[in-house]
Amino acid sequence: MNQPPDNWVLVFRSTSEYEVDIVKAMLADNSVMAEMINSHDHILESLNVNKEIGLYVHKSELDKAAKIIKDSEVE
Repeated sequence: MNQPPDNWVLVFRSTSEYEVDIVKAMLADNSVMAEMINSHDHILESLNVNKEIGLYVHKSELDKAAKIIKDSEVE
């Protein structure tokens, strides 16, 4: 997936695929479907400095997803 589907919005982004995977799993545990868009080229990994990975949810679940992510943050 290189472009977000219609009606999907960015809810989280990071340069760490591992971090995005954790957030995606956390959302899935709360019945929120999310899709990752990764623009990294794994063949040329050394050229991927500061590339971000986006995590998208359907706009109808944006508030729920944002609350789940916010509630998980360490203060």
